[in-house]
This record gives sequence, structure tokens and C-alpha cells, in this order.
Amino acid sequence: MITPSFISTVQELSHRLLLQESEKRAIERVVQVYPFRIPEFYAALMNPENPACPIRLQAVPSAQELKAGGVPDPLDEAGIGVTPSFLKRYPGRGVFLVSSECAMYCRFCNRKRVVGKGHAWEESTEETLRYLEKDDEISEVILSGGDPMMLAPAHLAHILEGLRSNKRIHVVRISTRFPVVFPEGIQDEHLKAIRKHAPIWVITHINHPKEVTGRFADVVRMLREAGAVLISQTVLLRGVNDCPHILSGLFERLVRLGVKPYYLFQLDDAQGAQHFKVRLSAGMALMRELRKGLSGLCIPQYALDITGGVGKVPLEPTYMGKRKGNSLVLRNPAGERGAYRDDGRKSRCHDCGFCREDKTG
Repeated sequence: MITPSFISTVQELSHRLLLQESEKRAIERVVQVYPFRIPEFYAALMNPENPACPIRLQAVPSAQELKAGGVPDPLDEAGIGVTPSFLKRYPGRGVFLVSSECAMYCRFCNRKRVVGKGHAWEESTEETLRYLEKDDEISEVILSGGDPMMLAPAHLAHILEGLRSNKRIHVVRISTRFPVVFPEGIQDEHLKAIRKHAPIWVITHINHPKEVTGRFADVVRMLREAGAVLISQTVLLRGVNDCPHILSGLFERLVRLGVKPYYLFQLDDAQGAQHFKVRLSAGMALMRELRKGLSGLCIPQYALDITGGVGKVPLEPTYMGKRKGNSLVLRNPAGERGAYRDDGRKSRCHDCGFCREDKTG
């Protein structure tokens, strides 16, 4: 495992941000439940004087994480594990949890119940590779965790070698936040492993235009030169990016760099992340605004993973059913039904000025 420079204590964080004593005490309480880690690179992107900074909100623990609401395992991943590190919900593909650590513990993570808490998915790597040799259905594998790039390059190369030697597996994806939060963590040996087994689909998780840094652009270029196909996923987050100007700025910048916006995810109903929830009606309105002016290349699919493990659905009228109070019934393509608690608080203007800025840079 690599050893980046992390901020992982309130004292270290206070050197970067202006923190009130009450904020320090709140962070100390939260980290007793949910881990806290921020790479120095990402911390440098924060506005130290603005508590509403979108970078800060994604990275710094908040007392709101301890409020009631949500469920620990919103996608019922505990019920779909065929090995300790492989999740199979759909017939042809599955999620290989190759790392239990992240360079940064995002405050909205849907696996915050387990990631960084001592789970060791890495220990079952060989068991999962043996399982995949026997499963006749799996043709696509998504490497996730944690962050796969937290692995030593030799370990990542070993996993890619094992997957590519399996003639039934045709598509391999790597889901990573590294290009955004810790770009210097992408090592030459990581790139060599990708180059050897190209094409590899790399899904980078990015939520705000301020995360499209020069270093991010450099890593995108290196990954593309190594044979990676770059797509992105974004989570719709109240107070961070629930604004059409912010999202359009993000998606346009990604496309300029050769990264296709793939998914805009409605927040999973995860415990500890409820303060980030945006109402579905607001999300649908955002998508309507984006479609008015953006190129089709810039438009991701707005999607939701139905609480309880029913599956992922695009948020289109045909998939949305009746509402009772804050509970909205949804139906997946197979006709199975589930419910989502649509109780996010009303969105408001961020007053960040992004709508008035020149977005050509």
C-alpha cells in the first residue's frame, strides 16, 4: 500500500482551516464513528475561511453525520456477496472489492459503514479470482473498495493479470477518486499495469469544477496514454453541486479533457450522509436545465440505486410510481419495486458566483 501525506487529526486540519472550538469538538465526535483522512493535495483546494466551501464539505467531518436517518447498508451489499470481496447483483457483472482503504474518506460515501474500519477485503483476493474462474456468467468486473489505486502497483497488476487471463471476462473497470484527491498517487507502475492490460475503463469520481485541476488534467492525459478509457461519475450533493451552472461547468470541462460524464447519482440513502440529500424533483429539474444547453456528450445518466438492493434505475418518469408522504415508490426494469425516502431539504442558491464566472478556463 502507498503512503501518501494525509491529514488525519483535528490538530493537522486546524493548520489548514479556521476552525471554531465547537467545530473541533464535533469533528472529534464524528471520527469516533466514521474515519477521517484528507490528502494534503485536496486540502490545499479548500477555502480556509469558508465553511460552505464545496471541497471542504466533501472532506471535513460534520456533526450532521451523527444525526438519525438513512440505513447503514442502503444497497444491501451484505446480501449479495458471493465471496468476502465480490458482490454479484446482476447476471453478467460484479464488483470486486480489492481495497479497504481510500486516500480520502468522502463524507457522503455509501460504504462509510465499513471502509477504513479494519475490514480486509484484500485478504480474499485469491478466493475471488478462483471464484471468477468458475462463474460462467461474469464478463465484466468493476474494481472498487475503498480505492483500487491504494493498492501497491504489483498487487493491482496481479489482479489485472488474473482477470485478463480469464477468457470469459471482457471488460474491466477501475473506480477511483485518485485523479481528483491525490493525483500524485498514480505511479508509473500503476500506468504500466493498465497499459499491459488495456483497454481498461477508468471511472473517476468527481463532483465539482474546482476539482478539475491542472494535476487532474495531467493524470487524465497519462491514463489515456496508457490505454485507459476515461468516464466519470458524480454524486448529486446538496450544498456542493445542486446547481445547473456548477454541473454544466463540471461536465463541459471533463469532456474537453476527453472524459465522458457517465452517471449523475442520486445520493444513496446512507446513514451518516443524509444532510447531502437533494430532492428528486430538484434533480429532475437540474437534468432538464442541463439538456437545454449542453452537448449530448456532456449529459450523464441521472440514476438511483433503489434502497434495499432492488437495483439501479435511470430516473425517468416510467420508473417512478406513487408517492405517500416522503416515500416514493420506484420500479426497476424487471418490474421489482422498492421505495426511496425523498426527504431532502430544499435546495438554495450557493451564492458562490460560479454562474457569473467565465467557464472557458
